[in-house]
Amino acid sequence: MIAKTAKEILLPLLFTQLFIFSVAAAQTSGKPRKCIMIFGAHADDVDENAGGTLAKYVAMGYEGIYVCAINNLDGCNLERTPWYDKGPNFTISNSPHKYRVDALETSQIREEEAKAAAAVYPAIPIFLNYKEPTFFIGRKIVYYGSPEYDAFDPPGRPLIPIATYMDSEVDSVYELLKKYQPEIVITHTLGGEKMDHGNTAYLIYLAFKKAMDNHVPVGKLWMVVNGWFLDKEAQRTGRGKPDVHIDVKAYLKTKYTALNKHISQNGGFGRDYVMGNETQPKEVIEEFITVLDNTK
Repeated sequence: MIAKTAKEILLPLLFTQLFIFSVAAAQTSGKPRKCIMIFGAHADDVDENAGGTLAKYVAMGYEGIYVCAINNLDGCNLERTPWYDKGPNFTISNSPHKYRVDALETSQIREEEAKAAAAVYPAIPIFLNYKEPTFFIGRKIVYYGSPEYDAFDPPGRPLIPIATYMDSEVDSVYELLKKYQPEIVITHTLGGEKMDHGNTAYLIYLAFKKAMDNHVPVGKLWMVVNGWFLDKEAQRTGRGKPDVHIDVKAYLKTKYTALNKHISQNGGFGRDYVMGNETQPKEVIEEFITVLDNTK
């Protein structure tokens, strides 16, 4: 009687466990979704690196995810906007000089610009909120590790270089990949031309590797051809040669319309291209290197 009762109890439990296991296996062994996820270190990096590609894939029916890794405490200007001589002065004084905006205001302005840019494609904006290593208080630049930085105690998660050492931070990006299961992920270059860019790429690389190891259906990780990919040795060996070439000529207006939303950064850097319909040859094709391929 006791053996029968145990059997009656254990068999349903066994079938339940097998069912749960089979459902979990099905969820992690399927194909990636029609989703393209672009990770940029700063608010405008998504548009700079892969705006045309994002616009093209969204037009093809893919869900677009627009991810800003850093909370952009630095990099916002009033009066004359940087890098573009024909940009607007957009303030009451019409000064030709640049004036930095304080940290929290900068973060708010650049986040709103990023949201406006994401809406152009349209794509879902996501902000990971990692701290910027520098910011301005008044006219003074403040560096990470200084007494002024610690006293200000800016909001946000750890700096990107520190985050790459923290399992919890890698897990946070991994969970994002697990949620959206993107077919294509694009980010900066490992060892890129800027520390924030290269470390953002490494964080995404670690999370993508974890997704592959845990059988999450992600597709391919592409990186921009920059930084060490442009070194002579990388070019000679072919390691720095792009294997992905996306024709984005028909989507440049969308890219530059999005880029123009970052007024604090470029003052309408793409305006001449949009209005004059003029493009440089290198901008017609966006190129990337496949760093990880989970589809093989």
